[in-house]
Amino acid sequence: MPAPVELLASRVARLCAVVRQSDADALVVSHPPNILYLFGVSASAGLAVVTADAVTVIADERYREAFVQAAECLPAVSVVAVGVGSSYEETLATVLGAMAVATVGVEAGAMTLGRASAIRRQLPAVGGPVLVETDATVELLRMVKDPWEQAIFRAAGSQLTEVAACILPKVSAGRRERDVAWEIEVALREGGFERPAFETIVAAGPNGARPHHRAGDRRIEPGDLVVVDFGGVLDGYAVDMTRTVAVGPIGPEARGWLQAVAAAQKAAIAAIRPGARPSDIDAAARLVLHEAGLGERFVHSTGHGLGLEIHERPMIGPRGDAVGPLVAGMVFTVEPGVYISGRGGVRIEDDVIVTATGAERITGAVPGFEAHES
Repeated sequence: MPAPVELLASRVARLCAVVRQSDADALVVSHPPNILYLFGVSASAGLAVVTADAVTVIADERYREAFVQAAECLPAVSVVAVGVGSSYEETLATVLGAMAVATVGVEAGAMTLGRASAIRRQLPAVGGPVLVETDATVELLRMVKDPWEQAIFRAAGSQLTEVAACILPKVSAGRRERDVAWEIEVALREGGFERPAFETIVAAGPNGARPHHRAGDRRIEPGDLVVVDFGGVLDGYAVDMTRTVAVGPIGPEARGWLQAVAAAQKAAIAAIRPGARPSDIDAAARLVLHEAGLGERFVHSTGHGLGLEIHERPMIGPRGDAVGPLVAGMVFTVEPGVYISGRGGVRIEDDVIVTATGAERITGAVPGFEAHES
């Protein structure tokens, strides 16, 4: 479901305003999620040349009609087709030449060196525009979700919780990790998601010590802790959840890991508010784990932004403050964890929306699979 036309028009206008205030005369948008965000068209190829007051979309015949339909409803947006026998790079050079721009920004985080070099080869060696690197221009606009996006996240979080309630009871002794992972991905589609947001993680016993373990042939055993990390995409937006399932009775040490991680997550969520720094949220979780003697076992950031990609800004970690303080409308995960090599691990993850007063948790509790119930 594409965003409403008035919302797309607002996004394009905001980006034009950013370009107007920048040092570049134009910005070339090439990252597909950014194209989707601006025009509501999901395409594996396409470029948009954004100036202070207009946008030119370059598209081949696979997507030209979709972009033309979008442009009909968007002020100051036009579409140029990639001609037969031509290329995106050649067409872009022609468009830039007609604009007589001097400095053109490219998305350094998305465009390969090879493609940037191919564009430069099409530009005049003397007197042509100069390509300069830009960093996350559109991504920073995407970072704060509007009410339409927030509504999708709430629906997706609710649906993911329903999937969790259905599938977590099936994490049981004797089953292979890969079989559980497949069943989760089937449940995601049956639960209304377009696709899994990433390759589902099922990490049993000692495999739980690997934060991004790939589900394999290991069979779940009685007494295992099983880290189950899964997510889905709804209307283009990704949500993400992790629970650590205790299969049968577990010892006091493992129970201590579960309770410490649950307390760390609770402390991190309590620290969320507009004006707080991402590093503040991360520090709140780390303090709890440090006091439990597990600080060195927490080896990743506390969370990551969610949106049209599974990992977006803001990063909730020690180095996450580059984007500035939190503001209402940001959506991200809160997922502290501990990992003990050769023995196992624990991670608990939920998704939140920053509100005017704190945090709204959009993935719900799954009865019987919350650490405080152990």
